[in-house]
Amino acid sequence: MDIQKVKQQLCGPMIPVITNLNEDLSVDHGAIRTNVEYVVEHGIVQGQGVLLAVGAGGDFPTLSLEERKAVSETIVEAAAGKTPVLVGAQDTDPQRMIQLARHAEAIGAYGIQMSPTYYYESSDEDCLRVFQAVHDATERIAIMAYNTYWEGYNMSLDQIARLAELPRCVSLKWSSSNGSGEYLRGVARFADSLAVVDNVGLHVMNRMLGGTGYITHLATVWPEHDISVWKLLQSGEYEAAQQKLTAVNWPWSDFRGKLWKRTGSESPVIKAALELCGRPGGPSRLPTRALTDEERNELHAILQNIGVPSVQ
Repeated sequence: MDIQKVKQQLCGPMIPVITNLNEDLSVDHGAIRTNVEYVVEHGIVQGQGVLLAVGAGGDFPTLSLEERKAVSETIVEAAAGKTPVLVGAQDTDPQRMIQLARHAEAIGAYGIQMSPTYYYESSDEDCLRVFQAVHDATERIAIMAYNTYWEGYNMSLDQIARLAELPRCVSLKWSSSNGSGEYLRGVARFADSLAVVDNVGLHVMNRMLGGTGYITHLATVWPEHDISVWKLLQSGEYEAAQQKLTAVNWPWSDFRGKLWKRTGSESPVIKAALELCGRPGGPSRLPTRALTDEERNELHAILQNIGVPSVQ
């Protein structure tokens, strides 16, 4: 794959799309479609945004394999070719990973997000075998390697270089357990050969060193803000970009981090924020829970303070 074309596709704010649920906890495809269409209509399009389907932000551990496939298809259809879609294909079972990758290819997704298998701690050779198997089982799908070091295995820079030898392993969702030094070295080392997506909150440094985008949940709620940050990063206005991130993204992230310690999932805060903005949110499956009234009031105040225009 032409890495320069990949970088033009996998760039800007990368949004983990939430999986909306009905009150009976079945998947609400209509709400998913509505939220995807909203962010696309508000500027998350090719060149300034990417959608990530059924990742951790989409609560994939609580979804069945068939639900993951169906949700991915809904997101690809709703994006309507205007925004690249990556499908989360991480799993404990490589055979399910292959099924998800093949399905992503069949429905026209741009690529997949892949991490090493987990629960059983991976070795370098285990990791390489899994990536090789998924690569060999597919024909065209792009692969974004995802370093999930919190699951017990931290990809070394040399290991990433081995994965990057696979012709369609063209992107890296990057963070490291070894601190900012290794993170920065990773971006610098792979910026020419991979689309490096920030997953640690160092948006500015990532871009300065040649990275192509960053993970953001706030863009689900307020896409225009993260698009404005991305445009500043593209134009080299790094101080102005950091000022926006400090004033807006940091208070939002601080609240998400506090709630994460109370209920261990990414989506409850995003769902509550969407509801406070008059958009579909919905319940969560066990073991997570919705925000309490007190937590929703605190979130409402934060959204107002950071300037979300649609908060009600």
